[in-house]
Amino acid sequence: MEPYPLWFSRAKGGRIWDVDGNEYVDCVVNMSALILGHGDDTVTRAVKEQIESGLTCGVETELSIKVAEQVARIVPCAECVKFSNSGTEAVAKALMIARAYSGKQKILKLEGGYNGWQDCVAVSSKPSLKMAGPNRRPRSVPENQGLLKAAVDATLVMPFNDLQIAERMIKRHRKNLAAVIIEPIMFNLGCVLPKDDYLRALKEITDRNDVLLIFDEVISGFRVAAGGAQEYYGVVPDLATFAKAIANGFPMSAVAGRADVMDTTSPSGKAGWAGVYNGSQVSLAASHATLEQLANGEVQRKLNSQCEHLEKRFSELAREAAVQAQLSGLGGQFQVYFTDKKITDYRSACNADPTQFKVFQGELLRKGVYTLPITLFHHGLVAAHDQEDMERIVRAIREGLKKVKEIRT
Repeated sequence: MEPYPLWFSRAKGGRIWDVDGNEYVDCVVNMSALILGHGDDTVTRAVKEQIESGLTCGVETELSIKVAEQVARIVPCAECVKFSNSGTEAVAKALMIARAYSGKQKILKLEGGYNGWQDCVAVSSKPSLKMAGPNRRPRSVPENQGLLKAAVDATLVMPFNDLQIAERMIKRHRKNLAAVIIEPIMFNLGCVLPKDDYLRALKEITDRNDVLLIFDEVISGFRVAAGGAQEYYGVVPDLATFAKAIANGFPMSAVAGRADVMDTTSPSGKAGWAGVYNGSQVSLAASHATLEQLANGEVQRKLNSQCEHLEKRFSELAREAAVQAQLSGLGGQFQVYFTDKKITDYRSACNADPTQFKVFQGELLRKGVYTLPITLFHHGLVAAHDQEDMERIVRAIREGLKKVKEIRT
């Protein structure tokens, strides 16, 4: 907490300890890279066994096939699967595949959506509203001054949950538009859910206009359902990217999708696939052990139930405290917004009061619940969070709302 940053020494399950010995219920969970919990025994054992084998990277083993088959069994779009190391890498490759397959250059992404730090997607991730332009025609605002201008110019931006704008932009640019890439659930705004039939209608629009649809499931993958948001909402994209939960925090990612599209990554294909650390055997071992525990959907049902409970209790406590705020959550991911307006996209999420949130978050930290003071951040739960953890979170929420009420009166 300001002015003293937290430094940590160890973690286990749903708890984390700082260097001073203070224990917290962890709701940052490795920036949502965890789903089972810190130091899951099954994952740790698999990783140790793989390390002892001496095989680390640059080779293929039966393990590579086993994990690819696991992903293919549970992810609806996964006719073909390729592995890499981070979400940014997976997105970069997915977009390269889309351009190679279509022969087109432009992409369309969501305003406020974070798809990694590479040039063509580090655009309008959290733009200043003064720079963002009108809502119906958002500007492509580079995230920093180090981006390649040509990449930024080839990236179009649209708001989430607005089919009219999406269809207009896709139709207008269809001859040059390789792909639309979206987070099906905008967890990088905290937790903003798609409107009813938004994803299904968007897939129909992209199909009609010969444009690929890519789901960035780096956060939602394996979390809201075993097969990710595409299973949960019943909408199958052409390509999808995964990371984070795929290996319970070990550095691994994947691109999965239609066989004909993914064929561009074959040795004779137009896009190729290379990287010494792709399919690191240690990370694959972690992934194999993780996916075995996620495949039947029990973990996801628990996380969805816990989010539903948090939403209900938060709503009750906010009414008691006479504070205008809302908690949105799914798949163990949640965020609190201090506003009475409905959150549907980036600009409505910006209505949330950052001052009240910072007071609230600071009180949670003092009560032993580790969160970050970022208004548009995806906090989370993991399978290891038990009833005691949930009760501590609810008690901290009550105190946080009381503190917010104090500053408003």
